[in-house]
Amino acid sequence: MATKQPIDLNRLFDDAQTSGVIGPQSSRLLTGDLGTVVVAGAAGRAMEEIVATEVTLVTVLLDESSSIGYAGLEKTVCSGYNALLDGFLLTRELDSIMVALWTFSDEPRVVHAYVPVAEAERLTRKKYRPRGGTALYDTWCRALAANLAYAQQLKASGTPCRSVIVLITDGEDTSSTAPIDSCLPLTQDLLRSEEYAFGFVGVGSDGVFRPIARKMGLPDGAIASSDEATPERLRQMFQLVSRSAIRASQSVVLPTSGGLFN
Repeated sequence: MATKQPIDLNRLFDDAQTSGVIGPQSSRLLTGDLGTVVVAGAAGRAMEEIVATEVTLVTVLLDESSSIGYAGLEKTVCSGYNALLDGFLLTRELDSIMVALWTFSDEPRVVHAYVPVAEAERLTRKKYRPRGGTALYDTWCRALAANLAYAQQLKASGTPCRSVIVLITDGEDTSSTAPIDSCLPLTQDLLRSEEYAFGFVGVGSDGVFRPIARKMGLPDGAIASSDEATPERLRQMFQLVSRSAIRASQSVVLPTSGGLFN
């Protein structure tokens, strides 16, 4: 197995600005110590071990806060995520799909960074244990930063890539250190690059989630929400994510708006 070199996040973000993927405001937000979670999220399969000629990076961010447990949604989250993996495994593009899984409660956690979908970990009740609050904005910003850093490594190695990032939550932010407006510049820059498709899925209050997602910089085509936080509605949302993510992985170009659900 190839030896991994330490990840120089600042150099990768500088490269992203130089190549026009992000602008000065996003670059400033990404300057400094972003924490170990971004380094962990920007890891994954070593460049030398990737044989695909182009790659689709799929990042899934799952709410693991206590409200998931109160609503009895743990089983549905696990089965819905595992069904998403199964859907990718049935596609002709499976060899070019790499998956990273994050969960978040009081803070974001990287379950595993980018690996081929055939090697992605299944989510079980033993691994997924809802507790604590909801660090929605911190998770979004750090996951985008980690994805950007890994994508820059891929490009530098000569492998073109595009990214699909999906967040699924049942509650508003309660625990982030970053304000909601810190999400906006990076989200908009990545959308303008036309290398990204985003999905924001909220279950529990459509009237709450849609304004939140818009303030984070997400277009309407990236937002799917439901007023019911029930296993059946969450199952339907996972099915929507699966169909949309598979379609994006099979498309020659991503949706022009960057909305996964267009």
